[in-house]
Amino acid sequence: MPQPAPANDRDRPGVLVVASALPAAVDQQEVASLTARLVPQLDPDRVRAIFTNSGIRHRHLAMPLEWYGHLHVPQERQRLAAEQAVTLGAEAARRALVRAGVEPAEVDAVVTVSSTVIRAPGIEAALVEALGLRPDVRRLPVGGLASLGGAAGLALAADLASVSAGTVLLVAVEVNSVAFVPGEAPLEMAVSMALFSDGAAAVVVAGGGSRLRVLGRHSTLVPSSATVMGFEVVDEGLRWRLAPEVPEVAARHTRTSVEAALTTVGWSLTDLDHVLIHPGGAKVLDAVAEVLDLPVSAMEWSWEAMRDHGNVSSVTVLLVLEHFLAACPAPGRGLLTAMGPGFGYEHVLFELGPPADRPSGPAGS
Repeated sequence: MPQPAPANDRDRPGVLVVASALPAAVDQQEVASLTARLVPQLDPDRVRAIFTNSGIRHRHLAMPLEWYGHLHVPQERQRLAAEQAVTLGAEAARRALVRAGVEPAEVDAVVTVSSTVIRAPGIEAALVEALGLRPDVRRLPVGGLASLGGAAGLALAADLASVSAGTVLLVAVEVNSVAFVPGEAPLEMAVSMALFSDGAAAVVVAGGGSRLRVLGRHSTLVPSSATVMGFEVVDEGLRWRLAPEVPEVAARHTRTSVEAALTTVGWSLTDLDHVLIHPGGAKVLDAVAEVLDLPVSAMEWSWEAMRDHGNVSSVTVLLVLEHFLAACPAPGRGLLTAMGPGFGYEHVLFELGPPADRPSGPAGS
């Protein structure tokens, strides 16, 4: 349903800054060589083809490459994932706050998004202490959304900023390579190892004065789609469930979901100047571009983020947003969309003003 809008359009909540923190980059072919050794059932040339066709050049892995060639119990995986998540999340958040010119004491709410760290208290509690946030800061952890989390977290942060007229810090962090174990089937294992990456992104959201103003948000849950994508707990840890028909499901439902989102703010597809899509994979991006009738150039930020970072689950669409803003694009209307478990969609509709509207600091970051 449509969301109530502030009386003054310039007072709408908006993105002040997006900043990321990523482990060291690893060349995709190095991971391919490791995978070929771990799944000798597959022809090495086929493994290399899977990695090459992924469209990913570099990945960010929290642990040294040799770590992934050994078995690790779930307790160790979760301990390492939590440690890495707090470190990466705090680093991204510090960068965002500094670039936005916001003191930690000025943050009124912190929204954390992660599907790879399962613990209580959550990582948001650790970030309060690590960042020196106020003890009374509002804390909202969001889990279980995986790839949907970045867009959903941004929408939630904008809602909070709109209601409270305060400053909201969003931190999305995923340590996929540590928390998740590859599938048992050789092909499934190779595909999983070719896609997922680690990292964090932080966004400072506040009302008034931002270049990118959030105008609305919309969610779609496709009926009877729970088996298409998600993850489950197995004896070794967490395991992704990615059905081969994911691109087909995306092709079937994306246009309807996007059009429903645009209707909430009175737009149509032809009104869009910018389209930022979570790059879940090359086939998914191709399917989305086809059903939305978009030129290749319209998806450049998504392709760029996937090529440089791989699939960082909830963090990825925020990396797309970071790349987009850093390029200082022309003003216009935009759509930020993520697809993920459910099968579901999360959309954020925004308006980008001229560069002069930006706060001081590094370009777009």
